[in-house]
Amino acid sequence: MIRWIVFLIFVVILEIYAFQAFKTLIKSRWFFVFYYITSAIALFYIIYQLYNFDRSVGQTPQTMLTFGLLLLLYVPKLLLTIILFGEDIVRFFAGLFSLVNSDSEGFLPERRKFVSQIALGIAAIPFASFLYGITIGKYNYKVIRQTLFFPDLPEAFDGTTITHISDVHSGSFDDAEKIQYAIDLINEQNSDMILFTGDMVNTHATEMDPWI
Repeated sequence: MIRWIVFLIFVVILEIYAFQAFKTLIKSRWFFVFYYITSAIALFYIIYQLYNFDRSVGQTPQTMLTFGLLLLLYVPKLLLTIILFGEDIVRFFAGLFSLVNSDSEGFLPERRKFVSQIALGIAAIPFASFLYGITIGKYNYKVIRQTLFFPDLPEAFDGTTITHISDVHSGSFDDAEKIQYAIDLINEQNSDMILFTGDMVNTHATEMDPWI
């Protein structure tokens, strides 16, 4: 129970700072209605999936979506919170200084718009990266060619070509056409040897059955 309370407190803090950042730049009431409805739905889904996670079953498409949402929603907000919390420390000491000097303004100076802009800009980087990776990036296959040199390589191995593929995590596949493209890309290399190493599945060997 305590871990759920800690998690909810953590989320509330992130949401408060996210709201402050957006509030300095966006004045539309409907934006915030949409933002908090979608955030609440996502949070409810995450809590429901984590609460019902069965360790004996392991990862499923639902739990993978859950962890993807966690990264997508809260890593950017964590970065944003760190930046704005740093500004709050500066604002606090600026308020103390103004209080000592009997400044007529309020204790805390207003949050600066450009700091919120910087925070949102930095937070957008991991958000866009995670979104790209979860949707398009996982099928963005590329061939990277490297020539290796070994001073003691026997002459018979000179010019040998090796194709190395790794970490396919077949339990994440959902598009047979994209997988066929990857297979064709590998076969087009016409290599002397193919090395297939590491992490063929996420949790269960059966994840590989449809893709063998």
